[in-house]
Amino acid sequence: MQRSKLETLRRVADQAFSQIEVLALPTAPTAYSLKQLLADPIQLNSRLGTYTNFVNLLDLCGLAVPASMTEAGVPFGITLLAPGGADSRIAEIGRVFHADTALPLGALKYPQAPLAPPSMSPADGEVAVAVVGAHLSGLPLNGELRTLGGRLLEVARSAPDYRLFELSGTKPPKPGLLRVGGGEGAAIEIEVWGLPTEAFGRLVAAVPMPLSIGTIKLSDGRSVKGFLVEAAATVGARDISSFGGWRAFLAREQMPA
Repeated sequence: MQRSKLETLRRVADQAFSQIEVLALPTAPTAYSLKQLLADPIQLNSRLGTYTNFVNLLDLCGLAVPASMTEAGVPFGITLLAPGGADSRIAEIGRVFHADTALPLGALKYPQAPLAPPSMSPADGEVAVAVVGAHLSGLPLNGELRTLGGRLLEVARSAPDYRLFELSGTKPPKPGLLRVGGGEGAAIEIEVWGLPTEAFGRLVAAVPMPLSIGTIKLSDGRSVKGFLVEAAATVGARDISSFGGWRAFLAREQMPA
């Protein structure tokens, strides 16, 4: 493939994945018998790669997952695709999808082991990080966490010691979480993510002013690292604490008048 055409297709893929998290495709367009493959190995193997041949060329990662069995006993599966580096995310989705199929394992048809619930605590080598704005799931900067190998641990609320402000001039739009003192603020919805220690350092280094990484107290008394804002940046800013969180604020703002 010509380099210029490949670069154009990579840009198309990048644009597509800026709007979606994961793409699900059939792993193969059909299933051939061993006799058929031996009779025409080049043509049929090429055809089997219809939905996967481009993955390496476009710097994507993929995970093939069993999906079902046809009435004839032929297996069918899907492949989850995401940008390179998002392996942990498609593994999360794949494990749940596979469990939901309840398919037995292998020719001996052993049942799948029960799916263990994901841990809400950071694993060894992870740092728990609270996010309150554009890094929330489904919002514009969430992909940064996933690219860094982050995984969602839980949805929680802060202690009622914070105020949330709509910051002006930020792209994409962001809020600022400011600590104001015990019981003088509101409980704000947050997400807690687990980040590998090395990736946490890269996240901290990339945080722009007036935001910073500090320590946030949760409603249950735990403390985690998280995004805070400098007090000076909230002077004259709109206090949106009454919404209870950035996502609720965005939903209200986008409602038709």
